[in-house]
Amino acid sequence: MKIGRYEVRGLLGRGGMGAVYKVAQPVTGRIAALKLLRPADVLEDLVGLETLAAKFEKEAGMMAAMDHPNIASVWDYDVARVAGEERPFFVMEYYCLNLGMLIGESYRVEAPTRRLPLERAVSYALQTLDALDRMHHAGVVHRDVKPFNIMITGHDEVKLIDFGLSRLRGETPGMEPGGVKVGSPYYAPPEQERDPDNVDGRADLFPVGIMLYRMLTGVLPNDDELLAETGGHIPPASSYSEDLDEAWDAFFVRATASDPADRFPNARAMAVELVRLRDRWRARVRSVCSLLEDEGIVSAPCVPKGGLREAYCKCGVPDARQRFDLDELWRPRCMGRPSQVPGQLLDKGDGTVLDAATGRMWQKLGSDYPLTWPEANDYVAWLNETAFAGHADWRLPTVDELATIMEEPPMLGGYCVASVFRSETPERASIIGGGEGAVYDPVRDSLWTCDRKSYMAAWFVSTTMGFVGWQDNTCRFGARAVRTAA
Repeated sequence: MKIGRYEVRGLLGRGGMGAVYKVAQPVTGRIAALKLLRPADVLEDLVGLETLAAKFEKEAGMMAAMDHPNIASVWDYDVARVAGEERPFFVMEYYCLNLGMLIGESYRVEAPTRRLPLERAVSYALQTLDALDRMHHAGVVHRDVKPFNIMITGHDEVKLIDFGLSRLRGETPGMEPGGVKVGSPYYAPPEQERDPDNVDGRADLFPVGIMLYRMLTGVLPNDDELLAETGGHIPPASSYSEDLDEAWDAFFVRATASDPADRFPNARAMAVELVRLRDRWRARVRSVCSLLEDEGIVSAPCVPKGGLREAYCKCGVPDARQRFDLDELWRPRCMGRPSQVPGQLLDKGDGTVLDAATGRMWQKLGSDYPLTWPEANDYVAWLNETAFAGHADWRLPTVDELATIMEEPPMLGGYCVASVFRSETPERASIIGGGEGAVYDPVRDSLWTCDRKSYMAAWFVSTTMGFVGWQDNTCRFGARAVRTAA
């Protein structure tokens, strides 16, 4: 199937305005996202196709005009005949991961989600605020900031998408049917639910506060049941995380205030305070680590009783949780913390690490850049052709094997022991944006496994967030080879 010049590779999502497809560009085959105007019948009847088409064109134009590293770029706009009708579409850059997927948000938005390491969560929030600052400078209010509209690149860069509900300063009301709420439940601020046509940039700061609270605690702070228990006030974030204290609690009270006048005045002011809190947290980590320097941190590794599977398997989503022994948030029930067990992991000094508990030898670093799944297999073949570290039996690991080197997101003292798998060279740190407080390499966080979901998709793991997911083979993740030591 084609839409215009673009070959459709799959459906990414469908909403009231139309559908978003994963497509391949002609000649180059580069993967992109194509948004097609094909509104639901009820919306077309309420608003009219002509009005919706104007709104659709406005969305593409606004995104293209922003020209900001944290806002997805629009590459093309055209009209195609689809199912016998002329429909406009626009094409934009595409990335496989989004924040909703990373935290594990489901259709039950209020359900618990996965925590992120503080540095990573703050980085996402700061990049989102930078994108919003650019939008607000241009007089545009997004009005639908939420985890699934925050795309994450292979280098951990945020790309804000979906300007379909955005409002331009001075725009005449009437683009939405009367009585229809604008925005997403829990993330839309109270004033937007009451009067969406008259909100300003502070309406976009509220969801950033909600998202950051959730990233750091795994809890949706404004869930109705939770608010009922706390008398209508969000619970202190510090009660869920050792990383957070009263200063963070005060930040979230201001960021998620019901009255926009009580929030930060703009995205830049919110970012300045967030940077201050992050730097203060870094100082706390240094202090805790200096106290623990002589004590050490020890936790036993978790190795499945039946041994580690090294042969690949093909496993669909319905069977995956049982096959890989995962909990409801797709985290392995048996997860290793080998970096914190003295003597368990031996850095052999030749680019490999030997795990005494599992009998596995790992590449210390793995691929320098994110790869598609076929490229990851080619990379392993190249390691064998060149006899990397003197061996020619390297392979992509199974989900089970990668689970042994996964880490749950740490808190305070958990940052004191450096992982043997992290690069410690200043050159690499500067390339990946490391430096003080950097605790992970995004290229080597999400790693491909040899396990297949289907002919067109495979399973991957996040080593610093400790969860398992699947993606299309064309997505790009890191590759770290393994072999069974003699």
